Amino acid sequence: MKRTLAVGLFMFLAFACVKEQPKVSWLYIEKWELLQNPLAQNDQGEMSHNFNQVFLNMDGKVIGAFELPAKVPIIGEGTKEFVLLPGVIQNGINDRKVRYPFVEPYTVSMELKLEDTVKMFPTTRYYSDIQFLIEDFENPAVSLIKDESSAANIVRDNNSEYLKWGNFYGRIDLNDQDSIFLGYTNFGVSLPKQGREVFMELDFMNTNTLATSVISYSATTFHDDIHVQLNPREEKVWRHIYIDLKEIVSNRPQATVNEQGFIAILDEAGASNFILLDNIKIIYR
Repeated sequence: MKRTLAVGLFMFLAFACVKEQPKVSWLYIEKWELLQNPLAQNDQGEMSHNFNQVFLNMDGKVIGAFELPAKVPIIGEGTKEFVLLPGVIQNGINDRKVRYPFVEPYTVSMELKLEDTVKMFPTTRYYSDIQFLIEDFENPAVSLIKDESSAANIVRDNNSEYLKWGNFYGRIDLNDQDSIFLGYTNFGVSLPKQGREVFMELDFMNTNTLATSVISYSATTFHDDIHVQLNPREEKVWRHIYIDLKEIVSNRPQATVNEQGFIAILDEAGASNFILLDNIKIIYR
């Protein structure tokens, strides 16, 4: 009898300690759509992007950061004010998820219902005053040129198997004879320093390793800072990357010109590899 009472008391206390889980509303956030900004002061190029992150605020409070698409539980119901901030993977490193500084947030009011799911289709666009340096290989006067010591060349190509934007992309072929490519942009611009935001975006497809660098120089100085390595993939698909240039550019305050370098060495003797580039954008304010 005592044992039965003890067991009953234990079960009563156990159930009494279990808190009832609150009912939630569900918010399903689709992937971002990047739109042209009709008020843009400069050519913004193709609207290729990889905004695969969102930083979510609701009624002025931070909810969190999520990879898209995402299904987010929300405690509460009724009309809520949401602000969504586009996010990216910085320098291709998965644990570096950052708010992208050059595009607008998405603000919307939505009515939530308990145990129901509301879908959201966020859009964004570059701010109208953003500056762009663009090489999309549409113009025969390409602003990405090979170094005189480079064995391999970069050419404009339009193979329909790979063409995705416009009429041309850039192609680098590497083999035993042409085993090294060294190239750099030729924009001739001094990028903003003193900690101001500067990014390079580009679309790429590569079966060979490619490294990027920042070349900074003046009449009396020259620096070539190796920066990000783009690893090859057997799957032949375009990828989009966001490379943060702020730290390197700001650490070379004497430079009057900042260019982007591209370096590739044939990964394996006897191989025949290629690198495709498109929509190279240097972006700053």
